[in-house]
Amino acid sequence: MIAVRALLAATCVASVLALVAPASADFDPPVKKKVDCTKPENKSKAACKPKRGEASVDEIYNAGYWMARQGQYAEALAIFQMAADQDDPRILTGIGLSTRKLGNIDAALPYYVRALDHDPNMVLTRAYLGEAHLHKGNLAAAEAELAEIARRCGTACEAHAQLSKTIATYKAAAVKG
Repeated sequence: MIAVRALLAATCVASVLALVAPASADFDPPVKKKVDCTKPENKSKAACKPKRGEASVDEIYNAGYWMARQGQYAEALAIFQMAADQDDPRILTGIGLSTRKLGNIDAALPYYVRALDHDPNMVLTRAYLGEAHLHKGNLAAAEAELAEIARRCGTACEAHAQLSKTIATYKAAAVKG
């Protein structure tokens, strides 16, 4: 009789647990997969869109770009540093440019290199890197960037014209000086 009661009790406990366990699992929040927002196909997904009061990487880049174009490099740097994606090559280029224009050429170089690691075809980054090399007195490295720009976008693109002009000015100053 005791064995039968023990068996019945064990069966009841097992039945209750079988009914309760799945019900409690229903209250666990679902596990969300992390979305890689650096992939273009994920840009339109809700997880990759800015939250209320949060600017997107594109908005931050544009704001920083225009601050830099107006010569407000400290403000541009602060804006670029607000970007959630600090590996976006445009953001890295903007940080490099702003840092260099604020006079810290050595600190700017790694940002240009990281940007080119992410996207070697960023010819504007190459032009800025070439200018940084000239500031450090490395004409050969600047000319190597100019050749790389020509290889990637030709000699008629803006980045090539910009760096070519800067190199010509550098050479002219070296002849006079």
